[in-house]
Amino acid sequence: MRYLVTGKEAARIDRYTIEEVGVPQSVLMERAALSVAEQAERVIADKKHGWILVIAEGGNNGGDGVAAARILALRGYSVRLWLLNGISKPTSAYQKQVELAEKAGVPFDGYKLPDMHGEEQEPPCVVIDAIFGAGLNRELRGVQLEVVKWINTLRHETGNIVISVDIPTGISAETGEVLGEEAVYADITVTFGFEKIGMLFAKDHCGRVEISEIGFYPFKDAELFEAYEKKDIYRLPVRPWNGNKGTFGNVLVIAGSGEIYGAAYLAAAAAYRTGCGLVRILTHENNRQTLQQQLPEAILMTYGDEITPDKEFKGADAIAHASVIIIGPGLGQNDMAHFLMEYTLRNARCPLVIDADGINILAGHRELLKAGERPVILTPHMLEMARLIEESLRPSKEAVAELKRNRIGIAQNTADKLGAVLVLKDACTFVTEGKGGYFNTSGNSAMAKGGSGDVLTGVIAGLIAQGMNAVSAAKLGVFIHGLAGDAARKRLGDRSVLAGDLLDAIPEVLK
Repeated sequence: MRYLVTGKEAARIDRYTIEEVGVPQSVLMERAALSVAEQAERVIADKKHGWILVIAEGGNNGGDGVAAARILALRGYSVRLWLLNGISKPTSAYQKQVELAEKAGVPFDGYKLPDMHGEEQEPPCVVIDAIFGAGLNRELRGVQLEVVKWINTLRHETGNIVISVDIPTGISAETGEVLGEEAVYADITVTFGFEKIGMLFAKDHCGRVEISEIGFYPFKDAELFEAYEKKDIYRLPVRPWNGNKGTFGNVLVIAGSGEIYGAAYLAAAAAYRTGCGLVRILTHENNRQTLQQQLPEAILMTYGDEITPDKEFKGADAIAHASVIIIGPGLGQNDMAHFLMEYTLRNARCPLVIDADGINILAGHRELLKAGERPVILTPHMLEMARLIEESLRPSKEAVAELKRNRIGIAQNTADKLGAVLVLKDACTFVTEGKGGYFNTSGNSAMAKGGSGDVLTGVIAGLIAQGMNAVSAAKLGVFIHGLAGDAARKRLGDRSVLAGDLLDAIPEVLK
């Protein structure tokens, strides 16, 4: 496992390390600069020739860049340093690094935008972007914006390598948004101590991220967000050698409608693939023949279009004895769907995984969650989450935009208010139960197809059936789902992955 922080929390950890622990700022800066210099050395070694341009502004991020220029120059590399001087009050740490660079004989240039295509000089092999770091919270403008545009143009035209210090200039460390017209496109980003959450949502700008441990001391109450690595797959529940299908739990899938059967199949098959012992499907009678053919391992129960009295409801026994229930995928929002949701929430005593139309129904009837005491996992995508926030089937564009800007706070508050584990699906899915949270870093855009979310609900439910608690199953389920997407993409490419291909990839990941 590794940890992520917001830009604000990174600044607090930095201050705590220096002011409370007593690690000199110069020590942290030197370690940061060494890690940047080492990345530049690797690039130069691959290119066999060339020179290095370091562009620095007057903050501590600029100080890291100036120190890296000095280190590289002392190691014999051809280095030039641009000091933009667009900040009225440079930091003392930056000024000290400028003095050291001058004593080391590093060549300085004032701010200018020369034509690097002229005959006087070849363009730099490496550009080190040390303009602004994770502390930037305003739009780029003026000289800094002009230089950022120049860096991107040069990279596009010459193919040089751009290394950003801490985070590409112009990217919000909180949200990943581009702050203004343009942000640096880096090939490599060297960040310090912890990856910043905004970098997860700005992968195109960050390139390959290298996390350098430079000696930070997180304070006791620091808000660190979890992220899994491939070795975390071993969090899977232990599978006893003498287990039977009862040992590994039974999943009830309440999904599909008269027009949709695929959601029920995908969720049920994913639960089986993840390792549960038995799957029951409760779905519309129109789906019987197709589901029996596609997934003969599942036990099938059906209902018609007429709502029956509770005492005659065919799914009552299955709901009463399930280890975990999935409800919502492809369910629709008609009277029968509302009946199924209300009955299940009133009577189920096992964990519930609620997705898709189940969430849309809850948006107008949140009181249904109060109907029983059992763990609930909600798996909304961004639009469904906006419906939950506004309790409306037609959320405003402003609600969706605000959700993207403040996903952590809104998700934590919503999970706490609803008493649920929230799986907020996006390019980097966020899982929280109200405090802290987990950001998922597996998966890719090839998974952006109808049905992928149905597979996710099945994976999470399959893990709960085998004994994992709700929040652990949500985190590991999202991670496994993303790994399956990565495996499918590797086999099929960026465009051709279907939700069914994720089912085929789950065994490959778990094996």
